Amino acid sequence: MTPTVASLAGVRVIVTGATGFVGSAFVRHAVGQGARVTIVARTGADSWRLAQVAGQYDVITGSLRDLASLTLPLDRVDAFVHCAAAGVNQSFDDVEELVATNVDGTLAALTFAARLGVSRFVLAGSSGEYGPGVALREDAALHPTSEYGASRAAATLLSRAFGARRTLDVVVVRPFAVFGPYEASYRLVPYAAVQGLAGKPIRISSGEQTRDYLFVDDVAEGIGQACVHPAATGGVFNLCTGVETAVRDVVAQIAEKTGARSEVVAGARPAIPGEMWRTTGDPSRARDVLGWVPRVNLDEGLDRTIAWFRQEGTNLAHYAASTA
Repeated sequence: MTPTVASLAGVRVIVTGATGFVGSAFVRHAVGQGARVTIVARTGADSWRLAQVAGQYDVITGSLRDLASLTLPLDRVDAFVHCAAAGVNQSFDDVEELVATNVDGTLAALTFAARLGVSRFVLAGSSGEYGPGVALREDAALHPTSEYGASRAAATLLSRAFGARRTLDVVVVRPFAVFGPYEASYRLVPYAAVQGLAGKPIRISSGEQTRDYLFVDDVAEGIGQACVHPAATGGVFNLCTGVETAVRDVVAQIAEKTGARSEVVAGARPAIPGEMWRTTGDPSRARDVLGWVPRVNLDEGLDRTIAWFRQEGTNLAHYAASTA
């Protein structure tokens, strides 16, 4: 029997990385469910992804490094969701910054959460922690092929060890290839969508790589379940569909759905060093323990994403570079 899905209504949650793609999706989801949300955001952070819930959350102004010196007058915090990360852009190669944000920043967040006495710390990890593989389960060995993946794996290991020594309930979720509205312009789906809508060439690498594509709203729901489901305690959960899809096939669907006169130019971009060639996950643990199942398949997700870009995305300055 599928476990009951728990609600975020009335839950007090703190979110780092809340202005990013995944973090903002979770904030919108949590606010929509009636959670009491506080975000951690740097001074001057661009909160454009949170415009539809503006005024419905509180803000702690500061970086991850500032958390150690902060004292908050909160009566309780039910969940601390750590989405902040550097290096999601695969061309980013500042290893020192990767470690400073993804490892040192995670330690700062853990320390802050423990000092607040939060009930649960949810780390939004990455499928990159595993390295390549098909139908990867949560107990698979971690063999990341990039410094980004290694830093995210280090954050997971650190978080679980930290929690075990301090009785902090740490739950890790590992999203696979997330896509949807508000995604950064350098990522495959928004790049292809904007190029297709503009009738411009869509230049990709060979496109033979495969990914396990997951709509961002489903990820937000998965994080929400990790925050509140009693059975999540101490667990690691893949957020994925288990469906393997080639990059070239996704781009072909986008070109067709945008009505593009665009040419899809395979081989126009080089492969990224350390890029995983095949990767899919096994979603059964999240289903069996949390009652989480992805609601939006790839076809519907692409339709919803393209509709968003057609209505809003191409008018945003954040996507201007994609049409160059």
